[in-house]
Amino acid sequence: MAKARILVADDEPISAAEVGKILGEGAVDLTAVGGGAEAIESAMAAELGGKPFDVVLLDYYMPGTSGVDVLRELCNRSVEARVIIMSGREPGDVAVEAMRLGAFDFISKPLNRAELRLRVERALRDRRAGLESAPLADGGKRRPRKSDVIIGGGRWIKELYERISMVAPTDVTVAISGESGTGKELVARTIHNLSLRYESPFVVVNCAAIPETLLEDELFGHVKGSFTDATRDREGLFSAADTGTLFLDEIGEMPLSLQVKLLRVLQSQEFRRIGDDKDTKVDVRLITATNRDLEQAVSAGVFRQDLYYRINVFPLHLPPLRERKEDVALLAHHFLLKHRAKVGKKVEGFTPAAMTKLVSYDFPGNVRELENKVHHALVMAQGRFIGSEDIPVGRLAVAAPTKVDLDRRFRDLKKEVVENFEREYTMEVLRAHNGNLAAASRQAGMDRKNLWALTKKYGIDLNSFRNGKK
Repeated sequence: MAKARILVADDEPISAAEVGKILGEGAVDLTAVGGGAEAIESAMAAELGGKPFDVVLLDYYMPGTSGVDVLRELCNRSVEARVIIMSGREPGDVAVEAMRLGAFDFISKPLNRAELRLRVERALRDRRAGLESAPLADGGKRRPRKSDVIIGGGRWIKELYERISMVAPTDVTVAISGESGTGKELVARTIHNLSLRYESPFVVVNCAAIPETLLEDELFGHVKGSFTDATRDREGLFSAADTGTLFLDEIGEMPLSLQVKLLRVLQSQEFRRIGDDKDTKVDVRLITATNRDLEQAVSAGVFRQDLYYRINVFPLHLPPLRERKEDVALLAHHFLLKHRAKVGKKVEGFTPAAMTKLVSYDFPGNVRELENKVHHALVMAQGRFIGSEDIPVGRLAVAAPTKVDLDRRFRDLKKEVVENFEREYTMEVLRAHNGNLAAASRQAGMDRKNLWALTKKYGIDLNSFRNGKK
């Protein structure tokens, strides 16, 4: 495969040298220019010469022809290179403006090795996918959807990437903690993508969404005849993740009986399927996540202390959105660009009042809730900008009680009311906990099996509540 062609446009020569050093000398075909006009000239010459650039790393602030001017010109001339804006000043504001003008991505200075590698690789994959995609009826190319990436302009992002860059190349077990909706799975995927296992499977298991009686089978599989419905051998998710990464989300909800088996896998990289008489060897890197305090769970006797020490080798903590308000505008614009094509509207941004409303809200559901609010606002918006009236924050109004139909029997009416309540309550408590059956049952004050029975009774799909789908 030909080397990736990368153009670096920065009035500070040290930036180009730094990029070359980070990406690897000789690993890419790197061209460096010191100004905006030169960047436009080089990009167009490469296009005309049949050797276009794949990625353009563009400094936002340059004398003369600025990064904004270059970005506009490249977009106007339909240059297919993926543009990544670089800036060390006002990163949040710059990133919002860059995305609005059509930049593929943004990175703040000083450049971080792990972050730069990931963002450039992401841009290259998108570029290659664009080259391979089929042409549309109008002769254009179908652009693939941008994959998710950790977004933020604050110092915490740099520190997070620093820690990710330390641990990603190793096989060390990582324990990610943080409230629901803060992006724990996204961080796990980032670690996998920066590891030597990036071409192998990344398998996700939500320990809270799978009933205790089925979780062992999901993880380890079974052999034919091991129980009534075992009509054939079944490989579990540990086998599916062989040579790759297994992400155990909400590990704090794993029952004690399975914690023992998981501990053995971590110690020996071996496990035994249900009903099998021999062990299966696997090569799996484990990443775990939880929104619970596992130290407290250990003290309460619901989580094994030896397993806690085994998985907590390299902890990462993600702050809630209310503690990084400076990222709200950047995230909101990211989700606007991500979803506006789905709703078929050419919404360009947010009014100042709308953004003030978003920033002043605490988002108990964190980034996932913010994405849902923006998606909703896009549906409601009537003009080029989302207004404050389009953003649903706060509680929904309670519907007025309906008049009792005395022509129907008491028993029938009572059954209907009870079933409606059960269905709505079950969906609401699952929605509040993103399909986490264990957490939802704790809030409801009922046994997890009983809540599971209600989901089956009303045909409720737990997976539909993951990532805020409902």
